[in-house]
Amino acid sequence: MATKAKSQPAPKAAPKAAPKVAPLPPKATASPLAATFGKALKLVDGGKHAEAIKALEALVKEAQALGEWGMKRRADIYLALCHAKTHEAKPGATDAVSEIEACLNRRDSEAAIKLADKAIKSHPDRGILHYLKAVAHAQNEQVEASADAMQKAMELDADLVFQWHMEPDFNPIRKSALFGFTEGR
Repeated sequence: MATKAKSQPAPKAAPKAAPKVAPLPPKATASPLAATFGKALKLVDGGKHAEAIKALEALVKEAQALGEWGMKRRADIYLALCHAKTHEAKPGATDAVSEIEACLNRRDSEAAIKLADKAIKSHPDRGILHYLKAVAHAQNEQVEASADAMQKAMELDADLVFQWHMEPDFNPIRKSALFGFTEGR
């Protein structure tokens, strides 16, 4: 059986107030330096780094004078990029440590020992060179030579003991009594 709806009007709900919305901030205006920055970027993109350096250096000074720190930061980033591109490292200009490490990574311990000896003649006070020589001897399981080189390395730089403890190439010979000088360090 169907029921009959009441004929009384439904109470009117109070109108809902519109939610308060914060006013929009004023529209940001483009920096007066934006056009100059755009020209400098075109020079960077075009590979004209020397010209871009001049433009970006002027832009940095102008941005700083106007207090436009965001523009200054962006210009500084591109300026550093241009300097890096114009002063790239020359290929083949590696240092002795890198060459010795490369030999050790290839497990070419004989070449590493030769390079280490040559470098030690030039720089006998660099502990890292003696340490790398010790690693090379450790790869060959030459316990005495490795211990002698490691002792010299630690005389020059006591912190190398931490590398000694972590270096897996020493594992086969680490427990030798010849490395007793590393205990307690």
